[in-house]
Amino acid sequence: MHDLSDVLSAQVHLTLPEAWRKRRLHIPDGVVLHYGDVTKNERRWFGPVPATAPRRTLEDCAAEHLPPDLLRGAALDALHRGLVARDELTSVETALEPFGGLEP
Repeated sequence: MHDLSDVLSAQVHLTLPEAWRKRRLHIPDGVVLHYGDVTKNERRWFGPVPATAPRRTLEDCAAEHLPPDLLRGAALDALHRGLVARDELTSVETALEPFGGLEP
């Protein structure tokens, strides 16, 4: 939703509140659920649809082991566009250390 990559996921990833982890939900095909509490500062709205803010999106991608080339490209794009500051990408840089770091 932030146009940080031109790769389209084959699945929709949704983050539900941690308290919902024990609920029995019908999960449609093509939907992957993640659980975590998203604060108001970590949320952006696209019309009526809430999404995680760019920094949170990148952190979540790093935690889920997005391929390093995709993570690096998305992070550099977010930096270039001013959507995040370098000091906000600690977890992304840590995830990319084994692969040459954030710089290409």
